[in-house]
Amino acid sequence: MNTLMPQPSQLHLGCGDFAPDGWLNSDGSWHVKLARWPRIKRLAVWGGLLPRIHLQHPWPAHILSLDVRHPLPFPEHTLTAVYASHVLEHLYRTEALALLRELHRCCRPGAVVRMAVPHLAHYIADYQRGWIDPHAPGHSPADTLLHRLHLRPESPPDHGSLLRTLYHLLLDFNSHKWLYDRDSLLELFQTAGFPHPEERAILDSRIPAIDRIERADRIGGGGTLIVEAVKPG
Repeated sequence: MNTLMPQPSQLHLGCGDFAPDGWLNSDGSWHVKLARWPRIKRLAVWGGLLPRIHLQHPWPAHILSLDVRHPLPFPEHTLTAVYASHVLEHLYRTEALALLRELHRCCRPGAVVRMAVPHLAHYIADYQRGWIDPHAPGHSPADTLLHRLHLRPESPPDHGSLLRTLYHLLLDFNSHKWLYDRDSLLELFQTAGFPHPEERAILDSRIPAIDRIERADRIGGGGTLIVEAVKPG
C-alpha cells in the first residue's frame, strides 16, 4: 500500500469534475486517468470507448484516482475530514461498510466523516402518495420509484462498442447497489466504529466552510439523506 499522504488532509470522495481547493479530491472514474493523457483520451473517443462529448468536457488533471472498494492509500490518523456526496449507494453494503471502516482507520480522533446519499424513505413516501415523475419511463408511481432508485435502466444499455460494454460490465459504477434510510445509515456508521452518528441538514456541519464543497445541485431537497459522525478519541 502507498503510504505517502498527499496534501491537504481533507478527503473528497467521488468528486467527479468538481474539485474545490483545500480538499484532496478523488474519484474512481476512468476520466481521472484519461485527464492526464489527452492523446489516449482522443483515441478512446475514436475507438468508441468514450462518447465524443468528453472531448469538450475536460476533467481537472490533479484529481486523485481512487477506487474506494479497495483499502485506502493513507496511513492511520492522517485525515481531518471526509466528504462524499452520492457515493455510498454505488457500493454494495459490504463494500460501503468496509469503506467506512477504512475511513475510521485513516481519520484522526476528532475528524468528521460526512456522507450524503439518496433518501430511501423519501422515495417510498412519494410512491405511496402516488407521485409520478414525467421524466420517468412509464406513467405509474412504480415506474417513477424504480427510475429514481436507479438500480437498473429500463432496457439493457447500448454502450456503443465492445470495449465500453466490457468496462461497464466489469465495473458497473453507475447503478445503485444499496440504498439507505436514516436508521440503516446510522447503523452502518455505528458498525464501522463511529458511536454517535447524526442526521444533518444541508450545510449544517462540523466541517468548516462546508458550503465550499456541498453543492445544492448535487444535494437537492428532501430526497437526500446526510449523516455525519466524529471519530472518537
